[in-house]
Amino acid sequence: MIDLARIRAWFRRVFFWLAPAKKTGAEQGPETDRDHALVLSVTKPTAIPTWRQFRYLGRVMKANEIKILIGIITVGTLALITGILLIAKEHLTIIPIVGGTYTEAVIGEPRAINPVDAPANETDSDIAALVYSGLFKIKDGKPVPDLAESYSWSEDKKTLTVELRQDAVFHNGEKLTADDVQFTYESIQDPTRASIIAPLFRGVRIVATDLYTVQFILDQPDVSFLNSLNIGIMPAVLWQNIPSANARLANINLKPIGSGPYKVKSFTRDSRGIIRSYTLERSDIYYGIKPFINTITFQIYPDLGPAEQALKSDLVDGLSFLTPIEMEKFTAVTRWNTAILDAPQQTIAFFNLKDDILEDENVRKALTQAINRDEIIETLNGHAVKAPAAYPFLETATGTPADIEAARKLLEDEGWTLPEGQSIRVTEADDENASSTKLSLSILAPDQPDLLKVAEVLKRQWSIIGAEVIIKKDSISTILRRSSRDRDIQIVLWNVLYSRDQDLSPIWWSGQTTDGGTNFSGLSDTDVDELINQTKAATSTEALAQAQTELSDKILEQYPAAFLVRPQYGYVISNRVKGVPDNLNIIKPSDRFQQINEWYIKTGWQWK
Repeated sequence: MIDLARIRAWFRRVFFWLAPAKKTGAEQGPETDRDHALVLSVTKPTAIPTWRQFRYLGRVMKANEIKILIGIITVGTLALITGILLIAKEHLTIIPIVGGTYTEAVIGEPRAINPVDAPANETDSDIAALVYSGLFKIKDGKPVPDLAESYSWSEDKKTLTVELRQDAVFHNGEKLTADDVQFTYESIQDPTRASIIAPLFRGVRIVATDLYTVQFILDQPDVSFLNSLNIGIMPAVLWQNIPSANARLANINLKPIGSGPYKVKSFTRDSRGIIRSYTLERSDIYYGIKPFINTITFQIYPDLGPAEQALKSDLVDGLSFLTPIEMEKFTAVTRWNTAILDAPQQTIAFFNLKDDILEDENVRKALTQAINRDEIIETLNGHAVKAPAAYPFLETATGTPADIEAARKLLEDEGWTLPEGQSIRVTEADDENASSTKLSLSILAPDQPDLLKVAEVLKRQWSIIGAEVIIKKDSISTILRRSSRDRDIQIVLWNVLYSRDQDLSPIWWSGQTTDGGTNFSGLSDTDVDELINQTKAATSTEALAQAQTELSDKILEQYPAAFLVRPQYGYVISNRVKGVPDNLNIIKPSDRFQQINEWYIKTGWQWK
């Protein structure tokens, strides 16, 4: 007969976890309980051992087995990490995110940050470009709709109708309407405001036909008129009660309200009351594509020297419109990137047609023929282009090559001889008692490194054909006075920034030869005046191109100036700022911010 009690006792001894053993004594009990707890802990039915169980790993496994286990865990972990990284590489991408501060050095204190007065001051214009928005904006050198939702021309091309988008608001939350547009452009036309952009809207009537429709009625067709409509729109309610004569003194000039991607956050002054910085922050109610950079600060310096030093010391992130010579200081350093600012600008040597020597057209022609533009570009470290620089209009024709022999022969034919053993040509006087005249020329240039380098090249090239050349430098204001009023300079070397519509009347119209006019050469030609009018009256791009070509030919045949090169300026920006194009096609300096919504500093991850 089977003894069940004995079998249970045997099972209890072998498989003691099934039931607690009977205590045989006071000393045996605690040890048995601990063993029982230990066995229960290692036999607990869980998929993953607890940390407490891992503590006994050394008692169960040998040293070699532990090493193998650690190796397996290490390899498995590395494989898991590699797999995660491979998956992330395929399915995750880095994207720009909102955040960061961009600080740019600018030259000159802001005075009146509003679209009417800002064009006269580059710092005002830079800030206004971010605070205000216009009907159109310039992208790749062409106007594209901004506040304008759509537009259309009348059949006679004299009336432009613009439909406004209805989701645009000013930074104070007020709706932007056609009344604001009309008020802004009529303020520009107001003579008491004396806006420098008023000539762009001479003969233009602005009418708000309804809440979101405005018409521009021109006295004659102008195919380039859209280029002028990127001017920021001001809130009429905040400005209309301010007398025009006092507008530049109003507080709203320092705390402007616009509808652009950024709004004014703060500005700082020093102990003398001079504004030292301006800080803008991203507008959450901007109607367009909101920018990524959260804050933009303009750090203001009195001149270029301290601004360059601030950039080198990493106190600022950017500095714009560096000359080709100045750019070389930064291009070799990896922590900066340099973008090219491609503006409609030419370096021109204006000949004074009233000068005793330069009044001779063949002398001017000989000087022009002697110019080697490739050498000028090389002197500017390659930061200039030659192709469009020989014509008054940038889009047409190419530069003519230098011809030293032709220039020398032309001077010989005009009686400018080179005495034996001499290097300077002279011309004999008609009167026996008068002395001969040396071919002596004076170049006056602004005190800018790039223009002074160009002047040195001209001196070297003109000396080859027998001219004595003296280079003088002065401030821009002094040169403007002497060129437009005194008119006592033989040759003026100047960088000319063309207007949006490339209107040549400020440079070549006869009316600009009078006191204060900017026709530096003094060219007075009724045919040129008529062709200037034809460029303004063109009703199609084809007609405009034809009129521009005829005007260029008429000007060039008289050699009133030497059209040299088209300089390219640099925009140095810290490499922590991304999304800035390598080449920025602009019409005016502040256009460099037209694509600010694509710039970014902060990045994040996104699942594809």
